Amino acid sequence: MSVKEARISARVAPQVKEMIDVAAHLVGATANQFIAQAAYHAAQKLIEQETLVRLSARDTALFLDLLDSPPEPSDKLKSAVAAYKQSSLHAED
Repeated sequence: MSVKEARISARVAPQVKEMIDVAAHLVGATANQFIAQAAYHAAQKLIEQETLVRLSARDTALFLDLLDSPPEPSDKLKSAVAAYKQSSLHAED
């Protein structure tokens, strides 16, 4: 095994292995290639779903308008900032 490769192994039920073998054969890959490719695509999709934020055109316009003209901070926000500055979490450089 080269430095550029890592091993993953899994135990599966015989019917799962058989289905993977059939699917791999249909696309001209080995079972290991098929599993690695399928897992990679599933991981990419999950990471994208969990890290990207998609906005509608309306929400995008609202977000950009708020960036250009932010509202004044509320009293609650001002109190939270003051409490933070008084806490041990806030460290002045």
